[in-house]
Amino acid sequence: MAPGCFIWMMTGIFSSIEFYVIMVFLAAAVVGLAAMPSRRGAARTFLYAGCLYDNAPMSEPGIVAVVEADGTLSLYRFGLEGVGMDGAFSLALTIIGFDITIEERLTAGPASAQRATMARVSIDCLGAERYHFNFRSEATGRSAAFSLNIKPGNRIERRLN
Repeated sequence: MAPGCFIWMMTGIFSSIEFYVIMVFLAAAVVGLAAMPSRRGAARTFLYAGCLYDNAPMSEPGIVAVVEADGTLSLYRFGLEGVGMDGAFSLALTIIGFDITIEERLTAGPASAQRATMARVSIDCLGAERYHFNFRSEATGRSAAFSLNIKPGNRIERRLN
């Protein structure tokens, strides 16, 4: 077969109906893959009530996360402002894959009550994985972000900015 015939056959394929049907199918497949949603999973929300204390070892606003021996995560919040011992401290956790958003919820309580300076929450819904946390307090406008591997003995401290 002469080289000119081969080139004519190859250019002839671009004018065939079969070529255009295949190209339309490939284009539809690319658009379908691009439009697929991410595989992060559904969001799960957990609510936890905390205990208030008035004897905090730190006065600066911050959090300390400690993984206990049984795998629960104890979250300590220091430097509470405007919360009485008769008030309330709670957390709302939204978990999507390995990303966790923690929303702090504060209730001040009566103005005459003794002031709370620290709160503690035990979080028991996490597996032994590495998670990315985003802690936010809408009431105080403070936040912090960190990653933590949920294994007994791990600990992390963060200031709230």
